[in-house]
Amino acid sequence: MQFDQTQKPVIYWLYTIMAMVFAMVFIGGVTRLTDSGLSMVDWKPLMGAIPPLNEQQWQDAFAKYQAFPEFQKVNFDMNLAGFKKIFFWEYFHRLFGRLVGIVFFFPFVYFVWKNKIKKNQRFKVFIGFILGGLQGLLGWYMVKSGLVNKPDVSQFRLAAHLMLAFIIIGYLYYIVLVIKNPKRKNTHYKSKLIPFFSLLLVVQIIFGAFVAGLDAGLTHNTFPLMGRSFFPTDGLLLTPWWHNIFENMAMVQFVHRSLGWVLLLTGCVMFWKHRHAPLVIRKNIKMILAMLLIQFTLGVSTLIFYVPLTLASLHQLGALILFMLCVRLLFFQNYELEK
Repeated sequence: MQFDQTQKPVIYWLYTIMAMVFAMVFIGGVTRLTDSGLSMVDWKPLMGAIPPLNEQQWQDAFAKYQAFPEFQKVNFDMNLAGFKKIFFWEYFHRLFGRLVGIVFFFPFVYFVWKNKIKKNQRFKVFIGFILGGLQGLLGWYMVKSGLVNKPDVSQFRLAAHLMLAFIIIGYLYYIVLVIKNPKRKNTHYKSKLIPFFSLLLVVQIIFGAFVAGLDAGLTHNTFPLMGRSFFPTDGLLLTPWWHNIFENMAMVQFVHRSLGWVLLLTGCVMFWKHRHAPLVIRKNIKMILAMLLIQFTLGVSTLIFYVPLTLASLHQLGALILFMLCVRLLFFQNYELEK
């Protein structure tokens, strides 16, 4: 696994970006869980980095918030002190996003200038920066959905925003694996189960975002049954029926918890089927199965304890860790190291 030692700073830099995106996912989760995401009702990419600095500016920001549905329908009794609390998380989320962009762009320019990033890697790395910019735009597009009539962001836009964050960190991690493993060749070991498991995980992450967007974790807080039955009695209230899969709180939670069982079972089958696979693949599958068990436990705990902030945040970060482990597994399924 020897690689060009002159690229060590690039690897450490990419790891730093990944860690910051990881933190962004955490901050975004807290922002969502504290219902802070609609506190900033405009988007100013440059001037928006400056928060209100005096009492009058705070009053102006609060007045803007009062003109939108969340205040009028939900937080109509909120005072300025309460507004400052929710404003903090959304402001911090946006500010940290800008910081990620700065930490990405300027070192990238320096590494290109010093030829630390190889020519065939430069555009691939810069795509990460482009994806980060798109993430900022998508974040505002998501916020806008909660500023019209319904004081909640669209669960579809929330899922897209979360999934793009996962894609960014997974993409950068794949680049790190490519840089760290230059002596590699296509492997003859192929598995249809590994990409199937990875796709299933992506679907589960998307439904996790649907659960968050609809606050579906605040209903049916029992396990393994939903109330007194396996299938929720209020799971098919909408017409046509397929609207329930994306819009009905009970049904969305049912799909999410059912996919959790399917993922766990598929992980066990994957572990058994690949027990004679190359060592690096077996190790990765063991890590995935261990993380699956932790993630399943976190999901159940989050539900039965009525979505506490700590458990819900850990559950979201657990999904990101699983996603990164799948990226690693897919990489080593496609490549083997030359001796």
